[in-house]
Amino acid sequence: MRGAEELYPPLYTLPNAIRRRLSLAGKALTATELEILRWASNGKTVWEISQIRATSEATVKFHLRNIYGKLDVNNRVQAMNEAARRGLY
Repeated sequence: MRGAEELYPPLYTLPNAIRRRLSLAGKALTATELEILRWASNGKTVWEISQIRATSEATVKFHLRNIYGKLDVNNRVQAMNEAARRGLY
């Protein structure tokens, strides 16, 4: 007997990035994410934040993507506005 997925395949499958972002929505920011968001709100670039934290730019970008997913926003300005609205800093 065949399963429902075989009989009725989904019309559209969400890309992994969207699926991951939806799974992050509503979760609390970590201490590291809050620190990176604070540096970003002070106008620091990804490179500057990576130098301050002694980490790679890729790591900073990873945390920023997680921040965007958790706050359900698309960019740094929206993230700062949403964080301020929620009283996170």
